[in-house]
Amino acid sequence: MVSFSTGFADKMRERLKKYEEADRTEVSAKVKVVVDKLDDLASTARGRNPHSWSADENGPSPLEYFISALGLCQCVHYAEHAAASGIRLESLRIEINGDFRVTRPRNLKKLEYTVLIQSPEKLDVIRELALKASADCYVTQTLKRACEVRGHLLLNGVDIGEIF
Repeated sequence: MVSFSTGFADKMRERLKKYEEADRTEVSAKVKVVVDKLDDLASTARGRNPHSWSADENGPSPLEYFISALGLCQCVHYAEHAAASGIRLESLRIEINGDFRVTRPRNLKKLEYTVLIQSPEKLDVIRELALKASADCYVTQTLKRACEVRGHLLLNGVDIGEIF
């Protein structure tokens, strides 16, 4: 049986009361997640609390879990294309910022992500890699059907532009 403490129940009643008040107006909020590619298999995602990735009140919110999937999925595709093509990456980070509606119907309004790559490769090689990773990412392509999704690429600290 799942049980809830009295303190938790009181906290949730208070939270739901705030949601009811927000439903009477147009209230939006923001969420941010950072994903880093570490090696062949490992990637990390961090939301508001970098020490925990468990779904408790001290860890990331369900929405942080949800949008981190975009960065984690793209990291898989960056790695597969870079490894298969011999493209050298010194670092790969994806920062995702989202705007969402707190009021009903609750939904994502917009996601903007920035891919930060450090690499000795030429600009056109990295741009092509970014286009492939974005196009191959199930999460990115699915989210584009639900809200505005915009990607941006920085190579060695230089703004390369949008990823479509």
